[in-house]
Amino acid sequence: MEEQKIPLPPWLPWATTACLAALVACLGELWILEKARMRLMKEQVLLSDAALKGAENQLEAERILDRREHAMEQGADMSFNISLLSPPGGARPADPGLGSPWGVVVWESSGIRAILKFGGLAPAPPGKDYQLWFAGPEDSPPLSCVVFAALASEQASGVAVNLPAAVAPGSRFVLILGQKGGEGSLDPAAAGGSIVLASLPFAGRISGR
Repeated sequence: MEEQKIPLPPWLPWATTACLAALVACLGELWILEKARMRLMKEQVLLSDAALKGAENQLEAERILDRREHAMEQGADMSFNISLLSPPGGARPADPGLGSPWGVVVWESSGIRAILKFGGLAPAPPGKDYQLWFAGPEDSPPLSCVVFAALASEQASGVAVNLPAAVAPGSRFVLILGQKGGEGSLDPAAAGGSIVLASLPFAGRISGR
C-alpha cells in the first residue's frame, strides 16, 4: 500500500524565500552597523591621540617659557630672548594626528643668531616649504629668516635662524607654508600660501605671557 503524500501548502516556498530574505537583510544591517561602529571608534581614537599630542606640544612650549621665567626670578643673567608662536585664531591643524602646531624662537640678546624649535608641523607637501618671516616694529618691509621643510630631524633638533635685524620691541615672527624655496617678500608669500604660526609683538620679555 503506497503511503499517502501530504501535499505542501502552495505558500510555503514563498514563505521560506521571505524568511531567508529577511535574514539576509538583518545580517546586512548588522554588518553595516558594526562597520559604522568600528569607524566611529577609530575616529575617536584619532581624536584622542590628536588632543594628547596637542597637549604635550603645548606643555613643552610652556616648560621652555617657565624655565626662563624662573631663571629671571632667580636673578640669573639671561643672554637670550624667547618668542612663542601659535596658530592664528581658531585655526585647525592640517594633520589632526600631529596635534596643534607650536613654535618657539630663541635668540641671543646681543646678536642675531637664533633657533626655531617647533612641534606638530606636518612635513611640507611636494612643491611647498615653510618660510619664517621677521617683521620689525618700523615701516621696514618684513624679511625672510629661513626656509625649511619640517622634516623629522628638523623637528627634533630645531632650525638655525639668522635674524635679518635686531629684534626690537614690537617685532614679530610669522611662519607661512608656501611655494618651494620661499618668496622674496611677505605679501606674495601670504597670498600664495597659508599662515601656520604667528607670534605676538615682542615686548622685551616673554612673548605671549
